[in-house]
Amino acid sequence: MAKRKAMTIVMDGYIKWARLRTSEMDTKFVPDGQYNAEFYPEDQENLDKIMSEAKARGKKIALKDPYDGEGFGIGKYFKIYRNHVNRSVEEFGGPPVVVKMDGDTVNDRWDFEMDGLIGNGSKVRVKLVMYGEGNMAGHRLEKLGVLDLVSYVPDADMASGF
Repeated sequence: MAKRKAMTIVMDGYIKWARLRTSEMDTKFVPDGQYNAEFYPEDQENLDKIMSEAKARGKKIALKDPYDGEGFGIGKYFKIYRNHVNRSVEEFGGPPVVVKMDGDTVNDRWDFEMDGLIGNGSKVRVKLVMYGEGNMAGHRLEKLGVLDLVSYVPDADMASGF
């Protein structure tokens, strides 16, 4: 059996709990840091793109129900991620590219200070790279395009502390 090459997959859907900047990356579960989010595919067609490629590689993508009951798109999500440090290929690490999109047109890079944080339920287009086979198969978030922003607004109780 021939070794499968890395495959780029582009999907539309919705994002929740986005950690896309160095200042907010996950270091609790990934000591070197990881950028991640819950990705809810828009429809079955978008979900099938990654599921069929994962199946061909002998990998299972874990679809989960939202723990708070607030789902988007198909109502189930899988985790998309990119490690801050890639020990094999340096350029595969660091934060993902985040851009502003208008339909299929990329307008500019996303500026978190000017454009704001990406809130739960924002419609996005993600570019993932699926690589490897079997237990070594995985995916890496390369790019995220914001199609329809739901601005993140901190909860007033959280902003004031106790």
